[in-house]
Amino acid sequence: MRYGPGLYLRSAICTAYFKARRIPCSLVTCEGRFPRVYRRGKFTIKRRLGFGGQLVSVEIGTAVPSAYLHIGDEVYLNNGASVVAYCGIEIGDNTFIGDFVAIYDTNHHSMDPAHPARSAPVIIGSNVWLGRHVTVLPGSKIGDHTVVSAGSVVRGDLPPRVLAAGNPATPVRDLDIPDGWRRG
Repeated sequence: MRYGPGLYLRSAICTAYFKARRIPCSLVTCEGRFPRVYRRGKFTIKRRLGFGGQLVSVEIGTAVPSAYLHIGDEVYLNNGASVVAYCGIEIGDNTFIGDFVAIYDTNHHSMDPAHPARSAPVIIGSNVWLGRHVTVLPGSKIGDHTVVSAGSVVRGDLPPRVLAAGNPATPVRDLDIPDGWRRG
């Protein structure tokens, strides 16, 4: 996509839309389609948030009044990502969320009478990178500087500074990332 007047105009409109919905932010950049935004609970953005929706819109927000979604500074969500809180989701600063990533804090339905629906907050640290088609399940926690490889399913906790892959995602190797370094 070309960065020019079109991006600036779309971003100005997107920022105004978020502010009109009483979602405080400094700047919301929108490449391509505008995101689908839900605000029924508490939704906060630390400062700047970016969307890439060239192919498919991003879905973001809070679905019920008791839910919360806290997004850090300079977070970027790519095509088709879905981050809609029913319980609670926190995303740290400088986090990249790849194409078609789904972050779930609830499984919505019971499988059978012995297994009721589960809801639990999701916490994603700072400087995290979630590759294409990653699924994050309720109650998961991803440590700072962690990279989750494409197609992985996160269930439970991932420590900081690891490359994780698989279903369920497990650490494959440690990453040597100094404090203060940002993915860019």
